[in-house]
Amino acid sequence: MNSPYLHRYRNGEYLQYMKDILELVNEQDTNALQLTNYVNNLLPLIDKIEIAFLKSQGNGLTKDILALDERRDRAIVGLRGLTDSYKYHFDKKISKAATALHDNIILHGNNIQRMSFQEETTVLNSIITDWEREEDLIAAVQVLKLGDWLSDLKSTNIDFSTKYIDRVGSAAVNSSSNISKLREKATNAYKHLVSRIHAGSTLAISPEYDILLDQMNILAGQYNFVVDNRTGLKKKSTNPSTES
Repeated sequence: MNSPYLHRYRNGEYLQYMKDILELVNEQDTNALQLTNYVNNLLPLIDKIEIAFLKSQGNGLTKDILALDERRDRAIVGLRGLTDSYKYHFDKKISKAATALHDNIILHGNNIQRMSFQEETTVLNSIITDWEREEDLIAAVQVLKLGDWLSDLKSTNIDFSTKYIDRVGSAAVNSSSNISKLREKATNAYKHLVSRIHAGSTLAISPEYDILLDQMNILAGQYNFVVDNRTGLKKKSTNPSTES
């Protein structure tokens, strides 16, 4: 059976996983399965995590910060679209340059603009660093005349990071600390719930226990796949020589 990588899930992933688990359990007759108390112990902790998570994502955001975030989103989406289009250019030099830049963007993620604020800042910094330091990417930027795009993306990302940290940095740290403590409690409550389901399955009290375990196994596999995929992507990005 797949064991969820709870300690490796990001806060948003952890929250959604637990909500999915509760939804699966609540589809069954929790009273008949004697799971009600376990659910009632876990549910309020997940509610608190959700509140803290939402605060960490949006507390204190100003119009200026949101405008900068939108500007950098448009920049990276535009660069991805532009380089994707030029991959099919009849001029092989342009096509090769576009392919190199587009591949580099995709290497860092398919939907960078949908990442959390902090994660997007880090990813964009990584892309910008690549484009400014790797010789083939430097040349590709020049071939496609994307210097202005790159400069705007860099300055916007720096401005966003500075203002975001000044505005919500301390609040985010406090919320993250709270989430960490809540996750410890929620994980403990979750383990008690799973242990009860395993016990019911072992004793063959009801087939619903086996159904739940099968569903939870599939769910954990899906979430673990995301983590494994992300880990593999990071390894690829730190070992560019392995790219074919």
